[in-house]
Amino acid sequence: MGSPSSRLKTAEQFRPWVDSGLKYVLAPQDAVQTAGASFHTAGIKTHGQQDSSVRHSAAVKPNVSQSGQESSSPFQAGTPASQASSQQSSFPPTPPQQPQRNTVQFPKPWDRFLSLVKAPEPKVVCTYLELGLDLDGHSDPRRSKVLKNTLGTHLKWPPGTAAFWPCAALVNGALQPNPTLFWKGWEIWKTPYVACFGTEALQILYPQAAAGQTVIHLEHVTLLVVPPLSELVGMLPHDQQISTELLAQVRT
Repeated sequence: MGSPSSRLKTAEQFRPWVDSGLKYVLAPQDAVQTAGASFHTAGIKTHGQQDSSVRHSAAVKPNVSQSGQESSSPFQAGTPASQASSQQSSFPPTPPQQPQRNTVQFPKPWDRFLSLVKAPEPKVVCTYLELGLDLDGHSDPRRSKVLKNTLGTHLKWPPGTAAFWPCAALVNGALQPNPTLFWKGWEIWKTPYVACFGTEALQILYPQAAAGQTVIHLEHVTLLVVPPLSELVGMLPHDQQISTELLAQVRT
């Protein structure tokens, strides 16, 4: 995973984040090596809004240009086969006890994603559509810069505050949403908050959400919805901070 001397160039304000294991999200693309990776892209450019008929089971083939830049094709999905009642949500599942992470089994590549989470008792789980790319060796430095500016510089979350856990992973070169494995991972930490960057991620986790909702109180967790990273990367740093101010609700 690189020589320890490579950390000497890490800025002091970001060193606690790197030391806590978040270098896989915040580091440039060449900081992570993925054996046998056949997917070559910096990510998927998504739109802030999408149709309410989103199917979380649809795989999405990123449209990658020859230059390796983000595709302009939006993420699309559709309505789940069975909708839960808007009165009583089945998300997230609520086991009687918090499971031990070393006893929970995940398929590849989710087992490796779990090994990258170093926060023992996070206060919030952060997720966004492209996180499965970032954790699989296809990170985009623009997304990394936004996360450093908002969560580190602005909100000043201490190390260990957040666990980065994806809502989709690469399957045969396509991003495959998987709400079941997301909530299975959430059960390990049972954080009081989930931060969703973008409505695409929200629709994967909670399809019952009404359009425009930014705070959703479920029985055991509160979902906080901020703009997608694909939108935030085009903003000035100060505007990025204003747009994610909702995450200040997380008590660290």
